[in-house]
Amino acid sequence: MTHLHMARKDSTIRLYDEPGGYEARRPYRAILQITHLSDRVAYLHGAVGEIDRAAHAAAMNMLRELGVTTVMYERRGRMKTIELAPPAGC
Repeated sequence: MTHLHMARKDSTIRLYDEPGGYEARRPYRAILQITHLSDRVAYLHGAVGEIDRAAHAAAMNMLRELGVTTVMYERRGRMKTIELAPPAGC
């Protein structure tokens, strides 16, 4: 008998100006590529577009809700790490 398990490795976060943007195939404001290094560690890269503080916070919250506790990224040639607090109520 064959048993399979597929690990999630890559994700894409697209930012839209209004709800339903993805479903309606509207142009996105920004896009972030995420590589899941483990269940709890994600590497953020390939960010393109307008990403303000609110969009950044929303993306971090989305990753936190998926169980990510550490986000790594490169900024101006240096690796940075963000430790995410557990979701509220945990």
